Amino acid sequence: MSIVWLLNVVLLAVAPVLVFLLRGVLMAAKSITPVATAIAGVAQAGSKDLDAVIMLVTTQNYISQVVAGLADYGGSLDAALPDA
Repeated sequence: MSIVWLLNVVLLAVAPVLVFLLRGVLMAAKSITPVATAIAGVAQAGSKDLDAVIMLVTTQNYISQVVAGLADYGGSLDAALPDA
């Protein structure tokens, strides 16, 4: 019978600690939802910024054409002007 009393005392000592720890886990789990919602909003705004990437490819093509044209012009100047 004394083992039952001993187990009851141990259970009464462990139960409040267990409740305290489980309450902390529950509060941490509840705090995840607002943070996840905030992250989702930032991710949506970031994906809108990526829409301009297609325009960057077009700009790179234009820059390549301009550089090629300038290189041709520079080559023509080298051929037209005598060395100093």
